[in-house]
Amino acid sequence: MFSTVYFAASSVLASPSIPDAIASKVLGGHLQDAAKLAANYADKDHDKDAADYASLQIHGDIELALGRYEEAEEAYRRAQKLIRNSRDAMRLVSCRNTGWQAFFRNQFNVALTCFKRVAEDKAVSPEHRMDSLVGATLVLFHLGCTQAACDRLAELVTLAEAGADRRWVALVDALRRDLLAQHDLHCSDKLADHIYWRSVVVDVQPHGITALSAAAARSVAALPSLTLLTQRLDYLGHVKALAEGRADALSPLKSHLQWSQKNGIADYHRSLCLEVALAAVVAANPSLAETMLDESGAAAIRGNQHARWYLDYLYCRAKIMQQHMRTQEFAQMYGRYALASIQHVRSDNVSMPMMKTDTMQTAQHTQRSDDISARLPAKYRRAYRYMMDNLDQSDLSVREMAAHIGVTERAIQAAFKNHLGLSPSELIRRQRMERIRDDLLDGDAPASRVLDVAKKWGVQHRSTLINGYRRVFQEAPSETMGR
Repeated sequence: MFSTVYFAASSVLASPSIPDAIASKVLGGHLQDAAKLAANYADKDHDKDAADYASLQIHGDIELALGRYEEAEEAYRRAQKLIRNSRDAMRLVSCRNTGWQAFFRNQFNVALTCFKRVAEDKAVSPEHRMDSLVGATLVLFHLGCTQAACDRLAELVTLAEAGADRRWVALVDALRRDLLAQHDLHCSDKLADHIYWRSVVVDVQPHGITALSAAAARSVAALPSLTLLTQRLDYLGHVKALAEGRADALSPLKSHLQWSQKNGIADYHRSLCLEVALAAVVAANPSLAETMLDESGAAAIRGNQHARWYLDYLYCRAKIMQQHMRTQEFAQMYGRYALASIQHVRSDNVSMPMMKTDTMQTAQHTQRSDDISARLPAKYRRAYRYMMDNLDQSDLSVREMAAHIGVTERAIQAAFKNHLGLSPSELIRRQRMERIRDDLLDGDAPASRVLDVAKKWGVQHRSTLINGYRRVFQEAPSETMGR
């Protein structure tokens, strides 16, 4: 994923407590060295201070960026052990880590819900809110929801310019320029038959995205170079030059490809190959496009048909055949690509929350992403599913949930607090309030009294409803219903 470099940079900027040596390695583009250094820090004896937590957390992030998912999960587990005494921190870190893991596994519905939860949490720091908005921006762009991605990026511009760390401004500006370059490449006139992108990019005005203020732009220019980001932008400039037919762009592109290989960023390297292949198709250079597809290794990866980048692979294969005048093979491959595109669009419509352009709210009648289940150990997911199946029962209890999976109340309390930062009782109340809010916001539902809606979800008393609802959403149910 091209997103890898932005995730790595955001991880560093969101955690000011990490050792300077690790931060400089990551932002300098030396991810393999950063991974070794972080592993050394993580393997030291810990005395449970903030630096120990930060070292373990960034170790998990770097492992995730390098595609070592099991190692990342273990590092996150160890990091979270150090903050179990802070329920707010546990809730936020658990949700944040689950979101990024889901993103790299192409579980975009779970990832987007996690990032939304973090961004809207009352206890979140400005840095972690920006980290979650970076995640949401990348998810939406990967789904082709370019305008919604631009809206998230506009929020990022505002937060970054208000913050003290000007490196966030540099990150946001780089991400903005990257999305514009990506959009321009995919929507090139020469790629007009790229069905997936043409079907999901509707009424998009990416060049209307909020730009940096003049003062912010000057502050970015004065910053020391963030090599990880600047080399990405330099690479994008050469991709554009290649698409315009300039042969001198190829050498610096190969240098960036070699850098990604040296650092072991397999997903990022594959995305680079596909981007260069698309640019070569635009430039009518099928031989180069074919070389890039072969170097990507995309054809050999099992399960790749379910990843959206695979659509670019199929599309480029078809266009190469077309440019070589192999008409019958082109028709067969393009038909395969078109079918896969339709399947992905349908899958997005069913499983993804529809994003409004001005908020991170989800449409109430769409399927809810189950990010909470992803954050619990397998055994306790059964208890969570039982809770959700019986949420409308006013007498639902923690004892009942514990009995359902054969554990003690104490065990289920500890598991939920350690992995979610919430007790089972708190989660029951929160989930009920979220479903009440969904019903109140549902414009297609018949009008009814607020208390009637609450009783549908097991909340019997007005005081319980108003106090619980305001605690979660900072407004009264009547204010929600009046929108």
